[in-house]
Amino acid sequence: MNKVLIIDDEPWAREVVKALGEWDRLGLRIVGEAEDGREGLRLMKELGPHIVLTDMRMPGVDGVELLKQINVQFPLLKIIVMSGYDDFMYLKQAIQSRAVEYLLKPVDPDELNAALAKCIHELQTQKLTVNTSWDSPLVFPSTPSMDRYVALRKRVFAALFELSKPAVLQALDKLEEFLINIFPEGLEPALIAKVGDDFLHILEQFMLENEAGFELHSSLNEEPSDWTDVPGTLAKIQINYLNAIDKIETLHKTKNRLLIPEVKDYIDKHFLEPITLESIAGKFYVSKEHLSRVFKTTVGENLTEFIIRKRMELARELLQQPHMSIKEAALMTGYTELAYFHRVFKKQFGLTPGDIQKGKK
Repeated sequence: MNKVLIIDDEPWAREVVKALGEWDRLGLRIVGEAEDGREGLRLMKELGPHIVLTDMRMPGVDGVELLKQINVQFPLLKIIVMSGYDDFMYLKQAIQSRAVEYLLKPVDPDELNAALAKCIHELQTQKLTVNTSWDSPLVFPSTPSMDRYVALRKRVFAALFELSKPAVLQALDKLEEFLINIFPEGLEPALIAKVGDDFLHILEQFMLENEAGFELHSSLNEEPSDWTDVPGTLAKIQINYLNAIDKIETLHKTKNRLLIPEVKDYIDKHFLEPITLESIAGKFYVSKEHLSRVFKTTVGENLTEFIIRKRMELARELLQQPHMSIKEAALMTGYTELAYFHRVFKKQFGLTPGDIQKGKK
């Protein structure tokens, strides 16, 4: 069962999160609560949570500093950021810290549970890949040496999961230093190829799980049989890992880029259906807050108001047709309550549906 830590300086806010989360259904257990980032870091070391839900504005160590520390000290932790402020600085830090989701308060229960489910999926994928079995062909002088190798191996994979080039470089440098110290006379080419094959196998799985399998051929540009020494092998692994990070980041940017023309085209085709900000956000795999913000910035109009305007413009056209009743125009544009249709129409045009009908006569 995955463990969850909640960090928020407001006790009532923590209670809300505890009440809204579907913990049993998701197989999660809340192991602790903290009032600020400093206490949160202490509990992370003490309790070992898998998922952290944190507020951003807190006394002492705030959310921005906390996320930076988590990135350094707990790179495999899954983070859900909660904030009562639609603040670009907070959003930017959340993105840089690879937070799974950025939720605006008051937290929506569906969004919270969807974010938790996403964390669980990433944890399962991460565990599957990092723990991929491999019978090591290397015989280490001692158990501590073998443990050190396993730890360094996991460190390399953790850096890959975090898409952190500096961490990958540092981890591979440490691994090279370790192997040269443990095997000063070098390794047989066949054994080195086994090491290289292990790292490429993990990379293949990682890219497939990130839906980048089509990039494998161009990324894995070396065959393990070509690897004959530790420094050269790890250098080639480094190139492959860094190339993979570039490709995954490009893929993520492409998938996450919200194309407003596509959103508008979707609305044009479906505005007579019961679509909402939430349903459209789900269609384009973004949060409703992000969709609302980008749409308003790009179009200059609130998305919901945009949909209403399109419906009202169609209603006005319908009302100008002979023998079209107000009730029929309302129903044809998605409004079953006539009184509500009247209010929305007048707010949009400053005229009632009846005024439009009179104007055509």
